[in-house]
Amino acid sequence: MGQFIRHITYKGKDIIFMDAKGANEEEGIAAWEEMRQELLRLPGAHLTLIDATDIALTPAVLRKAKESTRRKADPGTRTVFVGMNSIQRTTAELVARGMHLNVHFCATLDEGKEWLVQEDDKHGRT
Repeated sequence: MGQFIRHITYKGKDIIFMDAKGANEEEGIAAWEEMRQELLRLPGAHLTLIDATDIALTPAVLRKAKESTRRKADPGTRTVFVGMNSIQRTTAELVARGMHLNVHFCATLDEGKEWLVQEDDKHGRT
């Protein structure tokens, strides 16, 4: 795995975790590039958890995030962002809506993992 991406298992579910906590613009771009590479490598991956606490959400990072998530997503794909302030969250919601991505926002990583598992179970995924 790279510097920012790793796989975690929570309650039997494989989750791609991007740890971009405190990332500046350069690191944020690198983190999203790692995510892009991982999603290309694992096209069936459908649960993603992103720690965006204190990330620099610059136009360049947003462009890279859009590029990284531009794929034909399975309707069961779920992404949780953790640690975003209200302005970041609003920006992320607008980007996600425009790309037809199913995103959710949580206060903590544990809350995010739990939400992903519950949603996945609700929709009969294994």
